[in-house]
Formats: sequence, C-alpha cells, structure tokens
Amino acid sequence: MDYRLSMGENHTVMQAWLAGKSKRSRSQLLETMGTQIQYAPSMQIEGVLEQLAAGLMGACANDLGLSILELSGLLQTPRKDALAGLITVLRDQH
Repeated sequence: MDYRLSMGENHTVMQAWLAGKSKRSRSQLLETMGTQIQYAPSMQIEGVLEQLAAGLMGACANDLGLSILELSGLLQTPRKDALAGLITVLRDQH
C-alpha cells in the first residue's frame, strides 16, 4: 500500500499506524521501547525522548515492512512525526 497516497494532508504514516493500534498495544510498545533505551543518570530528558521516538519509528517501520530510511522518505518531517507519535503513546498512559 502506498501510504503517501492514502494519507490526508494532516495525517502521517505514523499517525495512521498508531491509530490502528489499541491503547493496550501502544502501552506495550512503550514498555518495550523503555527497556531498549540506553539511559545514564546524567542524560538530559531530551536524549531519552529522542531514543523513545527513534524506537517508535523503528517499530512502525518494522510493522509496515519498511526500513527506517524508507519510512523517513514517506514522512515530510520524520523527527517531528516520531516525537508527535511518542506524545500520542505517552498520552495513553494517563
């Protein structure tokens, strides 16, 4: 499926992918990503968030059968989209 053609202007491939997951699935995804990050006590929160967003992008690419580079090519702003996806997942936790 060509996600570039199926997404509206205000939606991204990652948003559509996350929308197709249940809250439980998104919560499990966050747990998995949390165990995979490299954390040091001196690390700033931005570094942790960047790693979580990258993990989310990797999970999305994997589920869609794409490489991270291919997924990045489908997104106009990959970093922003990954961080927005992370916010969506984190929002489910409350």
